[in-house]
Order: sequence, then structure tokens, then C-alpha cells
Amino acid sequence: MTRPFVLDIGWAAVLDELRIRPDDLLRAARLPADLLRQERPTVDTAGMLRLWTALAGLTGKPAPGLEIARALPVESFSPPLLAVFCSPNLKVAMERLALFKPLFGPFRLSVSSENGMLSVCHTPDPGIDLPPDFVGLELAFLVSLARKATRVDIRPRLVSFVDPPERRPYEAYFGVRIRTGSSNRVVFSAEDAARPFLSANPALFSVFEPELRRRLEELPSGASVTERLRAALVETLPSGRAAIGDIAPRLGLSPRSLQRRLGEDGTSFQAELRDLRKRLAEDFLSNTAHSSSEIAYLLGYEDPNSFIRAFHGWTGTTPEAVRRAPPQPGDGPPP
Repeated sequence: MTRPFVLDIGWAAVLDELRIRPDDLLRAARLPADLLRQERPTVDTAGMLRLWTALAGLTGKPAPGLEIARALPVESFSPPLLAVFCSPNLKVAMERLALFKPLFGPFRLSVSSENGMLSVCHTPDPGIDLPPDFVGLELAFLVSLARKATRVDIRPRLVSFVDPPERRPYEAYFGVRIRTGSSNRVVFSAEDAARPFLSANPALFSVFEPELRRRLEELPSGASVTERLRAALVETLPSGRAAIGDIAPRLGLSPRSLQRRLGEDGTSFQAELRDLRKRLAEDFLSNTAHSSSEIAYLLGYEDPNSFIRAFHGWTGTTPEAVRRAPPQPGDGPPP
């Protein structure tokens, strides 16, 4: 899906570092000659991909993504990057970057815990095919950010690519062997995830956060906010963090904005949460051998009694009564 992106990462510094003339880059990318001189330079998805492809070609290097990652000025005056750079530690920085990543292009970051370590996964939007060196640039930038903000030569514990770029220069940069896997990701140790950023500045973040969240709200999406909410709830229910204050930031919205957008779709947060829990509960009871306690956990309830009371409110009966009921005509055999 085509959507606009603002180019505010300090292009003059990047191009100067790479010894590339702006006119040459814009001509190769088939973009307006005055684009980078505009007050708010903006490109669509296709233009953004042409821009990065042209930039990679003009570096003249065997690993262009790595060259661009090294040239990107993490501490330049780019509101999204500054918001990340002034985080208290690497874990918070990656979570903020995941939130604001849609502002940079048609891709997403997801951050999770993996055996106590910090896993950061890079995924393009549906229908977007990113070249290996572009993904190399993205993962190398994550490591560059960690090193510049901590002033420590952080080496990730694992780096994997779906389609790896030229391995040797990237492995020299990361300090680890590159794996071929099902996702593009970097995994940091728990120690490095908690390592303090020397650039931490909560006051500066509070200045940029409102504007960045406003930008996120303005981004069009291929899925409605209701569809995105349902997907987010499915992911977070077992963690017990399914309150609107937990979910709204995952969608790049404030709780109030999320409620407003849901209202425009003719629904509400509580209605969606209730309907999803009811549907999942009925599915678990019909198709699995999970106990009521296990289902309560999977649906994010603090205790089984809360789940049983809620289920009675939805259906007028109890989970065990549903499970003991004889199958209706047309029902398939139990698994």
C-alpha cells in the first residue's frame, strides 16, 4: 500500500559521509531535484524504495547497506531517531524504535524476550520485497545505535537473515556468524539490553513524543484499527497485559485516540476484548482439552473464577457445562 514518509534523518550528513551529490541521488531515484531542500520532504512507498536502491548503487561498495548504516547520523536532528537515542537503555530504545518504525518506511520491528535476551525482528509490510542489503542496513543500524549510545563495542548474540547479503563484511561488523533463518533479526544479551545509554534524556523525549504519536495516527494502514486491535489482543492476552493502556501504544495510539477510532468503526475496546475472549473460550472448550484454569490464563484472567463469572455473563452457563454438552448435529469429532 502506498503511503507517505517524511525524509528527516539528516540526509545532508549521510550523503556527505558517503561522498554522494544530492542531485545524483535524486536523479537516479527519479525524484524531484529540490526534494531534500523542501521544508518537509515526503515520498511515497515506491519513491522511498527507489531512493534507497539508488543510494545503495551510488556507494560503489560491495556491502552498500553496511556503508549506509555507518553513515547514518544516529544523533542527528531527526525527531524519531532522537526519541530513540535519548532512551534510558537499549531495551527501551528498541521498543520506542519499534513503535516509531512505520514513520521511516514500509516495515515493522517487533521486540520480544528470548531466553532472557532481547530479540529485535525486522519485517517488511505485506507485498514489499526488500533487497538483502537493505535489510543488512536495517540490522546493522540497530547495532550501530547500541554502540553509539552506550560507547561500548556491543556484539549481538545472534544475527539471522531470511536472504543474507554478502556475509564476510557484515560478519566482520557484527562480530558473529550470520545465520540463515525464518526471520531477519538481531538478538542482544540481557546485560546489553539493560546497559545504560549515555545519551539518555527523558526531558527531550517528552518534547518529541506527542508529535511522533500524532504522525503515527496520520499514517494510513492496510488494516482497520479494529483489525489491528484484534491481532494485538490475540498476541497479548496470555501475558495478562490486555488493558487499553497496554495495547494502545502497540498500535501507535493514545488510549483516547484508540477509543475514538474504534467508535468510528462502530465498536469499543471493551466490546472487542469481550467478543474475542468469548470466541476463544468457546473454541478452547470445543477443540482442546485445556482446563478452565488453563483457559483463564490463555485469556489473560488473573484467576479461574474471574473467567468463570465472565463466561456465565456471556452465555448464561458455565465452561464445564459447555464441555459436557453432547455434540450438536454437524459437529465434527473431537481432536
